Amino acid sequence: EPSCRRRRRRLRRRLRGAWRAMPSEENSASKNWERYVGILVGQGRTIFGAAVLPIAPDQPTLRKSAILAQKGISMRVPEVTALVEAVMAGRVHQDYVQAAGHQYLITTVNESSFYGRCTSTATAAGIILLKMGPFLVLAVYTEPTCATEAIPYVHRSVDDLAAAMSMQPPGV
Repeated sequence: EPSCRRRRRRLRRRLRGAWRAMPSEENSASKNWERYVGILVGQGRTIFGAAVLPIAPDQPTLRKSAILAQKGISMRVPEVTALVEAVMAGRVHQDYVQAAGHQYLITTVNESSFYGRCTSTATAAGIILLKMGPFLVLAVYTEPTCATEAIPYVHRSVDDLAAAMSMQPPGV
């Protein structure tokens, strides 16, 4: 469908623009992540909130205390620490996941992604966790968006981001 292609092309251009010619300073990188999360959440039609978390296996101190960016949700450091440790240990599906004040049960596990549903009966919501190199992208969706719409959307945007990042010089 042409409109879907146009939207994807537009998203790809915005992502490339967010990463093009960026210096490797930490402050600038933080703004890049904030910009990416803002693009991912957009107007909140598909994704309600998102966060980018470091999962660098060689830097355990970084992954325990950092939230690179978040929008639409409010993650706390203890939640992030527990979530990242569970993902790194391969046990994220064995217990409930706490994110942004809600409890989720992981229902689907793939090699680099995890999908779950909110355990609250008052909230019809879901969570998507995607590993992208040394980062974990967390996305939350709520009604009226369903998993069949949110999961491909997040995968496409992460793929587009990975393509945009691969165009950068090493160290960015």
